[in-house]
Amino acid sequence: MSSTTKTDSSATVSQEAPPTTAAAGRLVALGPWAVPFLLVALFAVFAVASPDTFATTTNVRVMLIGQASILLLALAFVIPLRAGDFDLSVAAIMVIVGAALGSMTANGLSPVAACLIALSIGPVVGFINGILVVRFNINSFIATLGTLTVLDGFSRLISGGALITTVPDELVDFTRRSLFDLTMPVWLGWGIALLVYYVFEWTPVGRYLLFIGNNATAAQLAGLRVNAYRQGAYVVSGTISAIAGVLGAGLLGSVDPTASGAYLLPPITAAFLGASAIRLGRFNVAGTLVAIYLVAVGVTGLQMLGFDSWIADVFNGTFLVFAVGLTVFLRRRSST
Repeated sequence: MSSTTKTDSSATVSQEAPPTTAAAGRLVALGPWAVPFLLVALFAVFAVASPDTFATTTNVRVMLIGQASILLLALAFVIPLRAGDFDLSVAAIMVIVGAALGSMTANGLSPVAACLIALSIGPVVGFINGILVVRFNINSFIATLGTLTVLDGFSRLISGGALITTVPDELVDFTRRSLFDLTMPVWLGWGIALLVYYVFEWTPVGRYLLFIGNNATAAQLAGLRVNAYRQGAYVVSGTISAIAGVLGAGLLGSVDPTASGAYLLPPITAAFLGASAIRLGRFNVAGTLVAIYLVAVGVTGLQMLGFDSWIADVFNGTFLVFAVGLTVFLRRRSST
């Protein structure tokens, strides 16, 4: 009975599936390089459309600096995602770390002590997320959504709902220091990305996380300490989010306690779109970086053509749906 049902179901899917169009055929041919190709093509289109404003070194520099926080948050999001878990609290961790840093500085704490204490918030929240998801078996989406909401509330409590401007001058000077015309958060973000890439691609931990994300039960039967790896992924995710909070506060010179919502969708979009690039079907660092800059190019280019700020939300939401659909499509075609 069940085998008949499966056969009928697969037959229905194949009958309803639309024929491959010429564009879809080209995507299949490009495979994992479809998203990098789209980045190059989109950059070329906007460079032709706005040569005096878009295709300039100043604009490229601004885009790279503007994506520094998104890059760190995307890395923080990808790590638990690689193990099959969500962490929606990454942006809220970033904001509360910045708010706590500003508040402690305003109360006379030294910049170094304030930064260290603020940074410790990240792994603590990550550990709590891991306890909720791994130990208590709460769905990761629900658990971290709850954490996000709680952290947003505490951020408003700490700041009184007002913009925090008491970021240490020493931190501002450090983050705005330029190396080859790029600020320190860009270089630190790329450095952390390189480290995570190494762990994912060249160490047993990266392979274990991938194994757990694909089939946690099989990984458990194979003798892996599944719970320990998932718990550790949340702690590392929280730590990177905290680094984003400190660096972001220094780069901007202020902290908006209501900003976590604006920083939530871009890293999610980058992570899922990145799974369609380089290492098809895997959450990977190289693909995530390509996706971050693809979205940045798209949003910046459209804004230079006259679109208002709302285009960022529309573009991110559209590309999130596109990313999931493209991953499914390419994986299905590559397996046939």
